[in-house]
Amino acid sequence: MGVRQWLNERPAIGMTVVGVLVLIAIGGIIVEWMGTRQKFPSGPPDYYFTVDDGKTYFAASSNNYPPFDYNGQEAVEAYVYECDGKRFVGYLERYTPEARALMVAGKGTPDTLRFGRELKHPGDKQWVKSGDMATESRITTIASPDGQGTPVLVMP
Repeated sequence: MGVRQWLNERPAIGMTVVGVLVLIAIGGIIVEWMGTRQKFPSGPPDYYFTVDDGKTYFAASSNNYPPFDYNGQEAVEAYVYECDGKRFVGYLERYTPEARALMVAGKGTPDTLRFGRELKHPGDKQWVKSGDMATESRITTIASPDGQGTPVLVMP
């Protein structure tokens, strides 16, 4: 007796086997899909953050959406540059309260990333809302502190 004949004589077993295989396939698809939803599939890299307006900075997980509490102080992202062997914070970034809530809830969209951020240079009093390319360019175009060389963005 062949497998086909055996299954034809026992249709309930055949349907159960097919159902289990379908469930396993669906489960595999869901697990694969959930894995791609991580911010960085190979594990989150660290970013630089600051609690003192860029005077100092520290590395922490990119899973932190700034501003966040760090040892009782508000931490924001610090974009650190290097030029002629010297490192400095070029500009700071944080999310608006509304955008941060969306990001933490996993509901952030490209629009949240584009329009839900605020930027400023260290020492500036006011944060500037993102979304206007000219304003963003004014803040994110970084010159060397001494006017010599080309600053390069560095990651931890």
